[in-house]
Amino acid sequence: MRPTTKIIFTLALLLCSGTKVQAQSDSAFFDTTLLRPFLTPADSFLRDGVPLPNVNFPLDSSISTTLLYMPWKNSLRIINGHSTYTLAKRELEFCIQHRFGLLSSGYENAWGLDQSNIRIGFDYGITNRITLGVGRAGMGKTANGYAKFALLNNGLGRIAWLSDMAYVFEKNTTGLAPWYNSHRLNYTHQLLLSRNLFHHKLFLQLAPTVVHRNLVDSAADANTVPLLLGNFRYSISEKICLTGEYTHILNQRLNGQINRSVGFGLEFWTAGHVFQITCTNASSLNEARYLTSQNGDFRKGEFRLGFNIVRKW
Repeated sequence: MRPTTKIIFTLALLLCSGTKVQAQSDSAFFDTTLLRPFLTPADSFLRDGVPLPNVNFPLDSSISTTLLYMPWKNSLRIINGHSTYTLAKRELEFCIQHRFGLLSSGYENAWGLDQSNIRIGFDYGITNRITLGVGRAGMGKTANGYAKFALLNNGLGRIAWLSDMAYVFEKNTTGLAPWYNSHRLNYTHQLLLSRNLFHHKLFLQLAPTVVHRNLVDSAADANTVPLLLGNFRYSISEKICLTGEYTHILNQRLNGQINRSVGFGLEFWTAGHVFQITCTNASSLNEARYLTSQNGDFRKGEFRLGFNIVRKW
């Protein structure tokens, strides 16, 4: 077994190991002993009898919502990438993602504010385990649809699978003949592994990923690109979290050709909205494109500001 494979396998075991927690099925609303592993000292009591949405506790629970405060359980995404979390059954999420131009573009371009790329998407919980989503991004005129499946939830560790298909509507300027509509398709598959630490104040995630592009710019590019993504979310207060992400390209031939995606952000939430302020070197907002496109060089400080706004029903 290669050293890289050993490291990934070991981290996956650490992320997903933990004590399985079962929910009560009797008429008692909650057993505080049962909930203790999920609570920080400041969150040991239920919140004023007001149900908080989007908490799909254990997947096999008969309780659809809880009054439990979980600050890291606020959105399906962390900056650009997906997290292991799925929506509750019949829950709808509307997300607007916006990225400006490079901060290094100077005052002539208002440090990137004159440029923009927007994605608008809808996500829906078919069951507590299955979330489907669609969206459209301006860059590349790309529409995508995805399915996310929750495979395991033991309370502290989670495993999920994501499959995304993107279709590029951008006009064909390659001059390639013959040209097929299948050339417009890109695919992304991810195994999402996460772990909550320090009474759920810290969320860590690894995501072994494969991106397949049916059409690439040149013979020097690879159609299939393996990657490893890392994300974190750290709660610094009841309603504010720090977030970060990093992408490592496992194909050594492409490692010097594609700038890895790096980003960090600030996330805060209100009763019905989640706001994420981001700073990342990635310009695109679709998995296949931001993971394999030519991002800004983070070593030269080529970052861009952005934000995500999420509304749940």
